[in-house]
Amino acid sequence: MTFLLRSLGLWERRNEQVGGYSRGMQQKVAVAAALIADPPILLLDEPTIGLDVEAARTVKDWIAALAREHGKTVVLTTHQLHVAQELCDRIAIIREGRIVADLPAGELLYRFARQDLYHITVRGRADGLILPPGFRARTEDETTVIAGAVEDQAVLYAFLDALRDRGLPLLSVSPVQPDLEDVFLELIKGER
Repeated sequence: MTFLLRSLGLWERRNEQVGGYSRGMQQKVAVAAALIADPPILLLDEPTIGLDVEAARTVKDWIAALAREHGKTVVLTTHQLHVAQELCDRIAIIREGRIVADLPAGELLYRFARQDLYHITVRGRADGLILPPGFRARTEDETTVIAGAVEDQAVLYAFLDALRDRGLPLLSVSPVQPDLEDVFLELIKGER
């Protein structure tokens, strides 16, 4: 118990009533309580909600270690899709009490991969640049990210030539892989 309390930053407040803790601190106590008995199967509902960045990282590291290094089964329910994508080997998506997907994480993401979607990042502003159809540009801090789908690779190469001709230094060109949020929205949209 001492290790759990120290790791979650609760040791100094161990003698206080939990009701006086902030929501984040109460969440830390709930996580510690779930881990204290060292169960073979661990059920966690939104384990990182209300936690600061450091405590959330600690909890995610514990979850990963419990599953991978200690062979425990961890069932995680969350609306934080980035947490599920980071931690889960298998993902089930439930809508209105019905499972609409239940696959290994990699396979679920692969099924929704679109090889024709690209992010192009350049240094500088792309004001006035004519974008290929369906592309959008967003500039932040003198870096511009241009995103869109290409049906023909020749369109992509011609656009890259236009960027070079304009003198915009190319920082990266990368195909966009879907994240779990993209997959979730696509599945839910298909269910309507």
